This record gives sequence, structure tokens and C-alpha cells, in this order.
Amino acid sequence: MRLIAVDFGTKRTGIALGESRTADPGSGLALPFEMFENLTDAQLAQAIADLARREAVDQIVVGLPLNADGSVSQQTKRTEQFISVLMGTTVTPIVRYSEYLSSHDAESKLAGHYTRMQKRQRVDALAAARILQDYIDGLPREGT
Repeated sequence: MRLIAVDFGTKRTGIALGESRTADPGSGLALPFEMFENLTDAQLAQAIADLARREAVDQIVVGLPLNADGSVSQQTKRTEQFISVLMGTTVTPIVRYSEYLSSHDAESKLAGHYTRMQKRQRVDALAAARILQDYIDGLPREGT
């Protein structure tokens, strides 16, 4: 199954592309793919829908930024608004998945290796890859 993950942000949105092995759900690989910057929700939704079609994606995983206690934040509400726009733009199934600490993890992996500008360009796609890898790893395996 081919998957896209979206780390939605009001300025930058990271995209990761991955695959879960059909014969062995719960195993697969997610990689940072692309970063979109300064797009309206409609433009971003269209870009993601086009990418999903072009890459023959079976499912879109959108990171949902919940608070540590699982409660809804302002960014959660903003992400839900974007998901509504995306749902009206694509027929590809959309799944919400907690993105708790994905950006923090991505930033720590990049620390000391890149300039501030280079980190800014990579962190969102890397965070999306973390979201997608966590999602893939959590898929049920056959027999469980």
C-alpha cells in the first residue's frame, strides 16, 4: 500500500511518501518527499491530491497535532479545517494520526548538521516521514 503523510502547517507543510508491505502490514519505509510553502488551503489540497494521483497513493495520513494529554489545540482545529478542504479535493482515503513530538524529533535529528535555513527546508518533510513511519509501524500484522 502506497501512502502519503502530511505534516500540515500554516506556513510550511511537509510531505512524506512511503509504502507498507501488503503481505506484512506493520513493516515498510517512509521517506521525506517534499515541502510546500505559502499555499492557501485550496492550493495545498490540490497539490496533495495531484501528488496522490501521480504516485498512485492508496491512503493519505494527516498528522493531527494533539496536546500531550490528547486534548485538542488551536492547531488541531486548524488542521481539521484543512482536512475538510482536502476531503473535498481528493477521493483518496484520508486518515488522521497523532503527530505528537514529530517536529521536535525531526529538529533534534537535524541539529548541528545544517544551517537554520537548511533545517527549515527539511524539518517539515522529515516530521511527515516520522508520522508516516509511526503509522506504518502501528499497522496490524497478519495473525495479530
